[in-house]
Amino acid sequence: MRKRKKYYNSKGFLFASLITTFLVSGYFLFSNKTFQYCSYEKYLLGIPDSLPTISIDYNQYQKDILEEITIKLNQETCCKTHEFLLKLSTNETVNVTLFNHCKSCPIVCGGRLFTRVLINRDNQVLINERPITKNSLANYIHEFLKKPDTDYNYVENCLLDWDLTTNKESIEQAFIDIQKGYLKYYEEIAQKEFGKPICELTKNEIESIKREKSSIYLGVGYRIHEPPPPPSIE
Repeated sequence: MRKRKKYYNSKGFLFASLITTFLVSGYFLFSNKTFQYCSYEKYLLGIPDSLPTISIDYNQYQKDILEEITIKLNQETCCKTHEFLLKLSTNETVNVTLFNHCKSCPIVCGGRLFTRVLINRDNQVLINERPITKNSLANYIHEFLKKPDTDYNYVENCLLDWDLTTNKESIEQAFIDIQKGYLKYYEEIAQKEFGKPICELTKNEIESIKREKSSIYLGVGYRIHEPPPPPSIE
């Protein structure tokens, strides 16, 4: 009887080990899987194959990041707007826009309006200087996009910035979440207008819901120069 009991215990242990191995392997297999967009989703998110694709080292000083981008694009970036695909460590790509405000650039008063997203040194997410929970960024972007263009808070372009010591994972997750916010907006419109997901729409239906532009600007290059103060009145 003892031998039989030992046999079943060994068999049970082997079965449990196999299940554990399967679950762990499955976890790593699917957790590292990158999301694949359909052609219409890519079109709405502005991810064409024609744009150059580069990766960057986020944990550098701003001038070094700008220099790295300039070298990899093989183009002068000073006082110019450049759109390219940023390759993340997950191999996913995000459409980003860089405007490099150099000292020689003309003074801009006010400039373009943005929804400002900052990932600080504590990896905390702030929208327009207000902290939010990490997992809610996509929902915030989605809600901003739903506002009418007459609303004071209506801004469709995001400016993403981070601190020197911000974790790479937090920065890249912010890029993904902003993109998810855009996609969530489009998915909601597609269901509301046509009763089907984005990937099942026709070309004409896609064109009817596409916004003019929803860009993620890199905060490393953008500077808003305030106008000089008025002369003192004597």
